Amino acid sequence: MKRFYIFKDGTQVGSAVEREQALHMIRQYQALETHPFLKAEFSIIAGEEEFIPYPSQRKASRKKQDME
Repeated sequence: MKRFYIFKDGTQVGSAVEREQALHMIRQYQALETHPFLKAEFSIIAGEEEFIPYPSQRKASRKKQDME
């Protein structure tokens, strides 16, 4: 699934499914900025989200038994 990751001063603050949603989120953060000299830098990175499951505990225990 493609996602747009939102960064504020190099720290991830959120993600969105569509670019327009990411831009809207950035505009909301920018509206909260009060001091003109302390404005944050925002960026968007588009990428694929992939979930990596943990290895099964059963398989790990079998490997231990085979090694003994």
